Amino acid sequence: MPKTFLYASTPSEDEATPSTGDGSKGPVFDQRDKVRILVIGRPTAVNRVILEMSHVGFSDSIEWSKPIPTDRQQESMRVLTRYVFSDS
Repeated sequence: MPKTFLYASTPSEDEATPSTGDGSKGPVFDQRDKVRILVIGRPTAVNRVILEMSHVGFSDSIEWSKPIPTDRQQESMRVLTRYVFSDS
């Protein structure tokens, strides 16, 4: 089973394109995949799930998007974007 590394934030431009020995810049993070985690439901329930994820160390509540309304009444969603490195 391949190892997967999970990163919460995007690296800064300097981290993503460090200088090679010859002064040129080349992307280091070409192997990253973007993964989005959605929580959809009543706004109070969505916020509770996000808070519980924060308590168990999965994510910080500030990493999640602002509430996004859905087409259903009294429902919203929030998105968490993570970047995954995989050797597969």
